[in-house]
Amino acid sequence: MTIFEQTLRDVLINANVTDDRVFLVRAPQVPAAKAANPYMIFFAISPTPHYDHSGPLDTKDRDYQVSIFDPSQSKALALADTLRDYLEHFRGDFSNVRFGAFFHRNQTHQYETDTKLYQIVQEWRILFAMTGGAFTQTRSTNRFTRSKV
Repeated sequence: MTIFEQTLRDVLINANVTDDRVFLVRAPQVPAAKAANPYMIFFAISPTPHYDHSGPLDTKDRDYQVSIFDPSQSKALALADTLRDYLEHFRGDFSNVRFGAFFHRNQTHQYETDTKLYQIVQEWRILFAMTGGAFTQTRSTNRFTRSKV
C-alpha cells in the first residue's frame, strides 16, 4: 500500500523544480549522490480531521511544510514561485489520491549560515482523499476495515 507522502512526493517531483531531489523530513547527508542543489524537503505539520455524526470522513485535510534550498536567493525564490503556481492549480486524481485543493497558507525565507543555502519555506493545506480505500486496523479487534471513497 502506498502512503500519502509517497504520492505527494511524486506530485512535488512533477512540479519539475528540483528534479527528483524531493525528500520527506530531511535531506540526504553529504556525500550522498542526491545531496545536490537545489533540493526540496517536505513534512506534515498537522492533520485536521473531518467528522460527521457517523464518524470520520474519507476526505482529509493536512498542513504540510515544503522547503526549497539553493545557494542563490533569486533562484530559490523563482523555484518557490513555480511550485506555488503548479500546486495552486493542481486538482484531480493522481496515483492513489484524489486531490481536492492545495491552499497556500504562508511563505517565509531565511539564509542558513552553516550550509550557505537560502531556504524558502511554504506552508500548504492539502485537501485530499485516498482512492480505492485505505486499510486501517480497529482498536477493538484484529480485523481490518476498508474505508471507501
